[in-house]
Amino acid sequence: MGPEMGWMQWLIWGTGTLVFGAIIVGVFVAAWRAARRPPEQLSAAAQVAREQSLPESVQAELAALNRRKDNGQLSEVEYEQQRAKVLSR
Repeated sequence: MGPEMGWMQWLIWGTGTLVFGAIIVGVFVAAWRAARRPPEQLSAAAQVAREQSLPESVQAELAALNRRKDNGQLSEVEYEQQRAKVLSR
């Protein structure tokens, strides 16, 4: 039989295992929280919403308009007209 571990080795091993486990749990929690967070809108609609503190319903309409424009369902002119309409309310 090989040499047995003393109390100091057990203490070091236990502390290392706990720290490693805490890091793993922290990474999982951070990933879970990031998955629950809505994606940031990188659009003119989001910038206007942040600057003007618009209600959630207006922000949602602007985001939907921006997606339609990005998908090619709206031309740039139509987008600007509808965006102006939404913002004028």
